Amino acid sequence: MKTLLSSHHPVRHVKSFKYAFKGILHTLINEPNFRVQILIVTAASYLGFLYKISNIEWGLLIITLGSLLAAEMINTVVEEFIDALIKEYHEGARVIKDVAAGYVLINAITTLAIILLIFGHRISQSVI
Repeated sequence: MKTLLSSHHPVRHVKSFKYAFKGILHTLINEPNFRVQILIVTAASYLGFLYKISNIEWGLLIITLGSLLAAEMINTVVEEFIDALIKEYHEGARVIKDVAAGYVLINAITTLAIILLIFGHRISQSVI
């Protein structure tokens, strides 16, 4: 019983958040693409406030932008893991890293499509 309660101790939860934030900070410091994606998230959020998008559009935007950042972090995990395990060139390692990068690319293209769907007509009307 004591073991069960200790696994749900508030201090343990605080530590898990600390480790999660350390992971985000690591990605922010070491991954230039993540920093670019943070700028995209910031710009899209600004546009959302500027154009007063609907709650449904906010929901779609938040899911899409969060998925983009998460995809970059997953890619970082894959790259770090492969680099730690395999020191020399290995075709299988290259394929794994390429597929992980492709996952991020598909996510980025999807994010761009969502951003264009939400803001494209608003921006074009503002320019005209």
